[in-house]
Amino acid sequence: MNTSKSLHTKSILEINLISAQQLVSSKKSYRIQTYVVAYLDYDEKSKLLSRIDELGSRNPTWNDKFIFCVDSALLNATSCIVFEIYKVGRKLFQKDKRIGVVRVLLEDLIHGGGSNHKFMAFHVRNRSDIPQGILNIGVVTFNGICEQVMSRLLGSNSGIDYRNFLGGSGGL
Repeated sequence: MNTSKSLHTKSILEINLISAQQLVSSKKSYRIQTYVVAYLDYDEKSKLLSRIDELGSRNPTWNDKFIFCVDSALLNATSCIVFEIYKVGRKLFQKDKRIGVVRVLLEDLIHGGGSNHKFMAFHVRNRSDIPQGILNIGVVTFNGICEQVMSRLLGSNSGIDYRNFLGGSGGL
């Protein structure tokens, strides 16, 4: 009897968006308010929005949590979670400006070595792909979680933030 089947598992990926450091090098931009849009690169519905760092600084602190449901069947060598950092437009009708982006391979977060609890730091890159600061996150993975638990937590979405989960708003 052959019991080997291709296992199709889903994992929960909890991201604690902690802070960033030295985001903008321009002297004009010492007082900026920022927020982050986080999403799975293969799922447009997974876009989640952090709260705005109200103090406005080159070293913002968000302390926001997001939960993503990651299907192992959709993972490939280039699947990532993307963090886009935006500067809030200060003038009326001024569009928010993307000041940097971080792309992290899901494979490194879910199946990477070590514990399922990790703290990590990544270079934030500007449009020219030049390092523009550091993004600090915490990651917890729950591999192979039961389908019923995930469907109750996430419904048909691939991602949810804690404020939305607890009754607030936060998705796009």
